[in-house]
Order: sequence, then C-alpha cells, then structure tokens
Amino acid sequence: MTVHLSVRSSFTLLESTIRISSLVAKAKEYGYQYAALTDHHVMFGAAYFIHACHKEGIRPIIGLEADCLYHDEVVPFLLLAKDSIGYKNLIRLSTHLCSGAKYCTFDELCSASSHCFLIAYGEGGWIDSELVSMDTEGVIRKLTAMKEELPVFDIALSYQEASLWRDRNTMLRRICSNMNIRTLALNKVCYLNPQDATDYRLLSAIRTGRTIDDPSLPLIKGRSFLSPSEMEKLYEPQDLLRTDEIARECRGDYITSKAGLPEYKTKNGVPPEDYFPALCVAGLKKRLNNVPDQAYIDRLKYELDVIKKMHFENYFLIVYDFISYARKQKIYVGPGRGSAAGSLAAYCLGITQVDPLKYNLLFERFLNPERVSMPDIDTDIPDNRRQEVIDYVVRTYGEDRVAGIIAFGTFGARQALRDTGKAMGMTPREIDMIAKLVPSAPKITLESAYASTPRLRQLIESNDKYRTLFEYARHIEGLPRHATTHAAGIVMSSVPLEEVVPAAKFADGLRTTQFTMEYLEERGLIKMDFLGLRNLTIIDEIATEIQQEEPSFRIMDIPLDEPRAYEIFANADTTGVFQFESEGMKNLLRRMKPQTFEDVIAALALFRPASADSIPSYIQNKNNPSEIVYPLESLKPVLSETYGVMIYQEQAMRTAQIAAGFSLARADVLRKAMSKKKEKEISALQNEFMEGCRKNNVDHETALHLWELVSAFGGYGFNKSHAVAYGLVAYQTAYLKGIYPLQFYKALLNSVTGDEFRTSQYIDECRRRGIKVLGPDINASSLLYQSEDKSLRLPLSVIKQVGGHAASVIIEEREKNGLYRDYYDFVARALLRKLSRTVIEQLIDAGALDCLQMGRRTMKSNLDEAVSYGELIQVGSGNQMSIDLDLVSKPVPVRMKDDREEMSENERRALGFNLGTQLIVMIRENNGITDPSIARICTSTGKTTGFAQIRSVKQHRTKRGEMMAFLRLGDETGEIDMAVMPNLYKKTAANLLRGTYIRFNAKIENGSLLADSITVIPKK
Repeated sequence: MTVHLSVRSSFTLLESTIRISSLVAKAKEYGYQYAALTDHHVMFGAAYFIHACHKEGIRPIIGLEADCLYHDEVVPFLLLAKDSIGYKNLIRLSTHLCSGAKYCTFDELCSASSHCFLIAYGEGGWIDSELVSMDTEGVIRKLTAMKEELPVFDIALSYQEASLWRDRNTMLRRICSNMNIRTLALNKVCYLNPQDATDYRLLSAIRTGRTIDDPSLPLIKGRSFLSPSEMEKLYEPQDLLRTDEIARECRGDYITSKAGLPEYKTKNGVPPEDYFPALCVAGLKKRLNNVPDQAYIDRLKYELDVIKKMHFENYFLIVYDFISYARKQKIYVGPGRGSAAGSLAAYCLGITQVDPLKYNLLFERFLNPERVSMPDIDTDIPDNRRQEVIDYVVRTYGEDRVAGIIAFGTFGARQALRDTGKAMGMTPREIDMIAKLVPSAPKITLESAYASTPRLRQLIESNDKYRTLFEYARHIEGLPRHATTHAAGIVMSSVPLEEVVPAAKFADGLRTTQFTMEYLEERGLIKMDFLGLRNLTIIDEIATEIQQEEPSFRIMDIPLDEPRAYEIFANADTTGVFQFESEGMKNLLRRMKPQTFEDVIAALALFRPASADSIPSYIQNKNNPSEIVYPLESLKPVLSETYGVMIYQEQAMRTAQIAAGFSLARADVLRKAMSKKKEKEISALQNEFMEGCRKNNVDHETALHLWELVSAFGGYGFNKSHAVAYGLVAYQTAYLKGIYPLQFYKALLNSVTGDEFRTSQYIDECRRRGIKVLGPDINASSLLYQSEDKSLRLPLSVIKQVGGHAASVIIEEREKNGLYRDYYDFVARALLRKLSRTVIEQLIDAGALDCLQMGRRTMKSNLDEAVSYGELIQVGSGNQMSIDLDLVSKPVPVRMKDDREEMSENERRALGFNLGTQLIVMIRENNGITDPSIARICTSTGKTTGFAQIRSVKQHRTKRGEMMAFLRLGDETGEIDMAVMPNLYKKTAANLLRGTYIRFNAKIENGSLLADSITVIPKK
C-alpha cells in the first residue's frame, strides 16, 4: 500500500488549499492506512491533524519541509518523525524556523534528522538544475557529496506525470541504484482535487500581490491528492513500496510528555500546599476586618479542602502573584471575571473583588470536586498596561516557559471577496461596493449572506464577473489567511516549551505556541487570559484625575446605591457604559428601569438570546411583585432577587439542590451536561432529578415544570458570578458618568483617538449634555483631550495626516520657545522642525490655527509666501539651524473672506467630523429639525428618520436595466451609506446631487440605510 509523504495543508499559509478535515476524509475515502502532514517550516496544524486521523482510524505521520543552507544554497529537505524523539526534534527545528530564521544550518538539519527519515528532493532539490540539463556527472558528483556529509537519506522522485520529469526520474533512479541510495515516490500535494488548481493559483496571486491572469504567476499542475491506483500508474513498484516501509516505521505517538505550571516561589521555602491556605486565612481576616463570621469560615474551609484535593494551590498562587504585582504598580485590575468570582478563596487573595456570599455565588460553578477540570481564572487589565503584567510573568517564570497562544485570521466572507476581487483585477470601488453588501453579523458566510440579502444576490447575478468572483471567494472562505496571537491567552510551563509544543515568534513580540488553545491542555499547558479592557483604562484614568482633587477617592469604595448612577441606566443614557452601549441593551433598559445593583446584573443576564423570552415576565413581576408565584415556596430565597424568574445558572443549580436533593457539585454536573448537550447523561440525570423531587414530596407535575426550568437555564442561562463582576464594572462607569461627566467624557474620548465614528458619536453626546468641546489649537491643545474651563479641548493628534509625531513636534516647540505669536511665526517654526506643507494645511482646515486671528482661506492662499518667508529667515546648518526674525520683514497677507460651507467641508475632511464650522447644524436648527444624528442612527436598528448632506452619489443599473443609486450621507457626527431603489430613484433622481441636504425615512439594514422617502431641505 502506497502513501503520500509530502502534503502541505492550508496551514502553510496561502500555499495550499487543503483543509485538514478534508485531507483526512479523502485519505479514508481512498483507503489509505496512513496520512502525512508536512507543512513548510510550520507545525501549526499538527495537533489538529493527529486528532482528525485518530478519529478516522488512520495513523498520522508528522513531518516538516525545511529549507537548509547547504553548500551556500538554500535547499529544501523533508523530514518525517519516526518516533517521539524525532517528533521533538521537529518541534525544535520548526520553533527555530518560525522565530525569524529563513532557513536552518546544515548542522541543525543533521541534528533534527536523528530519529527522522531525511528525504532529499530530486525535482526542486539540490540536484534540480543538473537533472533538468541531464548532467549525469553533475548529479553523481552532488549525490556523492551528500552521501559523505549526510546521515542516511532517501531521494524523492516527483512530478512523474510530466514527461520531462519522467525521463529524468528514470535517469536519477538508475544513478541512485548504482550508488546504493534509496528512492521513493513523492507526489507533492498542495490541493486535493485537480480542479482545485485554480483555487491554488488564486491563493498564489493573493500571496504575491499579483492577478490570476498574470503570466509570471507559476501554473502549478499535478499537485492533487492521488488515489492508490493513480499513484501506481505513475510510479515504479519499488518506489511505492519504499513509501509504505517509511510509513510503517513512523509510529505516530506524538503526545509524549506533559508540562505543568511553574512553581510559585514562596517565602522561606514554605511548600505551596501550606503557604496557600495560610495566605487565604489571613486574607479572610482582612476582608472581615478581624470580625469572625462562621459562614465565611466554613465556606473557606470547604473551598480549601477542594483545592487541596485537586492540587491547584500552585495555580492560585501564580494568579495571586501577578495580580499582587499589578496592584503594587497601581494597575487597576478588574473585580473579577467568569465563574472565578464565585470563589471565596480568590476573594481572600485579592484575585477578585466580589464577595461571593453576599451575592449567593457558587464555588462549584468554578471548581467541582465531582467534575475534575482545570481552574479558569481570567484577569481584566487596563488595555494600556496589560503588557506590563505579561512582562512581569515572563521575567518571573522564564522567557522559554511563557508564551502567547497562536490564532489564525481566516478568509471571512468580506475578506474573501476583497482579496479575490483584487486578484481578479477589479477596481477598489467595485470590490467595496460588493463587500459592503455582506452583513456584518458574526460568523456570516457568503452562502448565508447570499440567501439573506436580496441586494447582494441581485448584484452578484447581474454580471458574470461578479458570479465568478463570488464562486472563487466561496472556495477560499474559511481558509487560514495569516497567523496572529490570541487576544488574551497566555500559557506557562514547568519545562521549556520546546519540550512540549512548537513555538513561533512574530516580529518582536512574545513567543507564541504553534498549536491553538484547544490542543494545549492535553499537553499540560493551562491557558490564563490576560484581557486588556478599554473600560478599565477609562475608569483608571478618571479615578486618577479625581484623586488629584479628592485624595481619598477609591473606585472600589463607591456606594452601590447612588441615584444618579441608576438614572443613567433607567434613562438608557449608557453610551460609554461598559456592556450597556448597544441599542438592543438600551431598549431593554428603557423597559426595565433598573433601580438596584441586582437589576443591573439581571439586565446583563437577560440580554442574551437564551433569556430573551424571560424579559416580559421579569418586567411584569418587577412592576407587580405581589403577583409573583413561586413554583415552590422553598425556592423563594433563590428566585426573589429576580422577581420569581430564573435567569442564572446558579439559580438552576440551587433549584436542583432544594427540590431534588442534588449536591451543588452534582447540580453543576447537570448544568455542564446540558450545556454540552450530552443526551444520554441528561436522561439519566433527569431520572435522578425526578426521583429526588419525589423523595422531597414535590408532586410530579411541579417536578416536571422545575425540570423544564432547570433544563432551560442550567445550560443556557447566564453565569451569575460573571454578571456580578461585570455588573460592578458597568456600575462604576455609570457612576463616573453621572457624578463626574467632564472627566468621564475626557477619558472616553482619549480611549477612541483614531476612531472617527466613536469620536463623533461621543462628541455628539457631549453637545447634547451641554459639555462644550473646543477645537484643536496649536497654542492650547495637547496630545490627548484635556479639560479646559469646564470644557474639553481636542488634541492635535486627532487631525488627519498630523498624527502623534507632528503633534508632539508642535507641542515640544511651543513648550521650548513659547506660544506661536502669529501665522508667519508658526509656519517658520514648523518648517524649522521639518513639518510638511500638508501638515500645515490640515492644521488650517481643522481650525487649529484660528487662534492666530487670520481667516482660514487667507492662511491657505498666503501659504506659499509664508513658506518662502520661513525658509529665508533660517540661519545655521545641520542640527544648529535656527530662525532670525530680523533678517526679513514679515509679509503683509492678502485678506480673503471665508466661505462657511467650504470651511465646514474642509474641517470635516481634516477631523472626520464637524466641530466649529457646523453649517449643517445651522441648517438643522433653522428648519427646526430634531431627527437623530448619523452617529445615533449608526447604533440603531429598525426604521428611522434622519437629516444629512449627500456627500456622493453612485448610480447603478440593476439586472432588469433599471437605475438605482447608492448615496453616501453625512452630518456633523459621521457618515452612512443609503441605497435608493429604482421606484424611489425615478421620483427623486433630479434632486439627488452631491452637496444637497435631505430629510429621509429609511430602514437600517446591516449598518446602512434603505430609503423609503426623501425630501430636499433648502439651505437657508
């Protein structure tokens, strides 16, 4: 039986179309007993491949295609691991090749080849040119050198379907036979089926930045996955037999050793199992202010017993260690996340800031003695300080034992269209038009977008080119496009990572595992999430500023009963409030009118598809508490906080405990079975539940009702521990917004610098709340938003094409040599500091030079003269340049009157929104228009009215030959697209011109508008 020994998967990024699941399925279909994976330099897909093969009863062979510097040439070799030692050698080699090296050395190749089959290529290898030219002596000379220098190796015969290589392989086989060098059949595989060659060419075009019809793009044929009979027609029996011999010797046991966590170094060498409980007991005393409480003492003892039994003391201590470090560095660590907030031990150590007994949180939801699984404590850190904590972990536990986790950016629906369109030579405008019609919903596919979006379907079917684009894009959709790093995950190892998993290093960042996170735990590597939260950065920035005026202010000490905070929630005034910004959540708040912290955490739990049906009951019961009916009176303490409605997983667990006599650990087993949809296990647990209810004298009908409740919310309800922790962060942001609005908006705007949409949205809200936002000013602005006379001042860095560097130069010059006195003084000093003419023009358009008391049109029209003046007064040379104001008299400017509309348009282009020259605001006010702004519309759903200016018009002919239009609309807060369908376009086409102001009724659809009616608004 033959076998393919050279197979690149799609994890050799953009150089193969083969999905691993399809590869294994094809191998099984063809009856292969073995399958190999030999990606170029990387082992990204090895763990996935091993699992897929074992599932189908196929023995996996792990290999690596490695480039080696051999005799001053970069030569590819193929290595196949014979056993676990060979596999580890491949891990080390791949780690080296994925950490910045373009190739390995000859010594590294020889070292890695121990316990591996080493295969040298004929075609494409060191002897390729000699084979092509039929230079027999040259082939013999090189093979002789290889025999002297390399350990045992085989020579691969490939491309046998091409007559040129068939002849040369015959020659090579004869030479190798005479030299006692083994040969084998090696069909290089990089796509599964012959028809996939076109898709492979498309990927090559995307990778190289060329088009698919570029004649310089190599046409690679004959790289498909052949059946045994097809291989037998192409290759000699002895060469096929050799592949089988190699396959049988590759034993395939690749998970050879497991790592563990590094050991936390305790003080005075106290064992972690003794140090950990002592630390928790001390922490509890501090939390209780040295006032004993038996409920807390008993709960902690129980948790410590479970943790000891599961041997997780070291895990807790490591988390305690880096969180303690963060707090010592005055880094605001979040109050908790996920089920860990249900642990009193974590609360005692300061890992979390949520009292689990106060909120009836369950430890078993976090660690279950009846369901052994690894603990999962995730940590939220301000996004601007996350790296400091990770750097500490690397320093403390070793650079070779700490790594990020790889993730892969795939060809999503829009990306597949964009990349394919570019490779087909389509214009950016054309590509953009099609890609934007794909809904931005999570996990959207091209197929589902086509089915659910009539406008997309209509456009695709209107043109053969678009149909081809769509079909090509469908073929590559979902393939890995690039490797990146998991946004939060970090793993730590007790041994160097190279002993367990291959690693990679991208640019100058942290090392990263080559295996994705689902394959790490089985190798003993536990993922810890270090999540950078923008909202924590905002809270920290606000708290720091408040402390300058109120030194005793502590964000964790704020009262949880502040009416102004609940007004924020009840009025759905939650723009900028953590987890509460979406329009859907705002709609829920308007109905709920939260008045307590319990209402806030309930809102987080209810705003989920699985809980949506409970919202009407919750609101009804909240408004009419006397009408609440509990399924059992004994469940009232469990359900009363949510007005008799079950919305938390913990409530489902408590219900199983009270009604059916389950232990909380057993109740969590039930929850887990439901979330994983393990039907057989659920059925057994249902019988156990019903029997327990019977023993507790719960009638059968009530027991069935309770089972339905537990079934619904055990698996799909919200984790209350997480809701409480994140509800606390949400409350903190609402509190700060309600009590300290100026500081709040300053921090909020600083967090979105560079994001035009959010900036305009937040500035729009500042206007509506009466907070004045001042324009950029070269004599007043900083790099960030600043408070100024109870107003906010825009930074220079928000101006397009100015950015941080030019802004820093302007500020540094101002601080060193004083305020800019007039226009000519500024231009001269700007030129001296190497600022470009474009930067000066952008500053003018943004209004940053208005402080110099010269009109914007005047400044721009006199810029040439100002530049000449600035260059004339420069003296010195090199780094010693300066300006001498006495050399030449300042020019007298030719004054020009500013045009309000021109200023407004230029300012919008420079800032991305309008601030000072709001012509559209004036028109809105003159016409008494109160429609929502574009920024507000962009965060809404359903039908809307609006007022905007037409920024651009693009006509489009439908498949039926009718004309329609796509408009780009804008106001002082942002821009949005609108489609005007043929019937409406016929009536309004004459008035739909660039620069026209309109009111409209429309439906919001996938972030754009579908017009129902349009009315022109005159400028007055």
